[in-house]
Amino acid sequence: MTSALLKIGNLSVSPVIGAPMAGVTDAPFRRIVRRFGKELLHTEMVLAASLVHAHKQTRQMALCEETDAPVAVQLEGTKPDVMAEAARIVEKTKRAQLIDINMGCPVAKIVKAGGGAALMNTPELAESIVRAVVTAVRLPVTVKFRSGWDEDSLTYSDFGKRMRDAGATAVTLHARTRTQFYSGKADWGAVAELKRALDIPVIANGDVRTPEQAKQCLSETGADGVMIGRGLLGKPWVLAECSAFLNGGKPPVVDDLGALALDHFDEMEKYYGHKAVFIARKHIAWYSLGLTGSAAFRRLINETDEPEAMRALIRDFFGGKHDESK
Repeated sequence: MTSALLKIGNLSVSPVIGAPMAGVTDAPFRRIVRRFGKELLHTEMVLAASLVHAHKQTRQMALCEETDAPVAVQLEGTKPDVMAEAARIVEKTKRAQLIDINMGCPVAKIVKAGGGAALMNTPELAESIVRAVVTAVRLPVTVKFRSGWDEDSLTYSDFGKRMRDAGATAVTLHARTRTQFYSGKADWGAVAELKRALDIPVIANGDVRTPEQAKQCLSETGADGVMIGRGLLGKPWVLAECSAFLNGGKPPVVDDLGALALDHFDEMEKYYGHKAVFIARKHIAWYSLGLTGSAAFRRLINETDEPEAMRALIRDFFGGKHDESK
């Protein structure tokens, strides 16, 4: 295990990385995470075809902020030329430091169109996509994929070699199959095997939520980095906490969850306008998990559709409460 900086192309970052999560890792969320550290973050999954066709919401998702750095834009698609053009659009903004290609999304509407995890069943097409994107831009290109479609097709080792040969600078293995979605236990042994098979950085993803788990995962797998997704929900300080733990540094201090939740809501309102009330419900609910009365609080915020009412509920519920899971 190493806590040294992870080098991806010309980019040097902490080995602790924030995962791309649809409906979660938007600009307001990244602003809050940035308060605690400078670990590499990812945007939500951006549909390449929508970006190329100038879909307003998709362009907003892909347009990172200067304060985001270092940040990767994750692209999803099945057509090499469209993926290449989308990558060019991202690079022209001069806001992203890396492009990640999604080959692990298990959602039905994505895989039915041949994208996400379904690309593991068409490795030649997957290679073509990576080659097209690598050729189109100067930014480092990474690929995130799963261990396979199901337990009978654990193709991660061969697939990883194909991605490397196509020009990927690093790969992330979510050590679950598509049929598992997010259930069951991640197979860290698969990450270890992939690391032994490749001479490019391998990032482990799956079942890492705490600093101790991050250290254990890196130690057991020999991976170059660890990617955290669901462990960030309601705990935007976790990446910085893990980095500090690995380096013997000082962990971030979270004095007031309520103030943090209010700030997050304010950022969402600036970004989304009145829609923020509805989009914020899940985020505010995540902050409350583990606290006394959280179930009743979640019911209340799910019935709220006015910004000031949301703020009042947050103030009343948290009142300076601390994270009781520590």
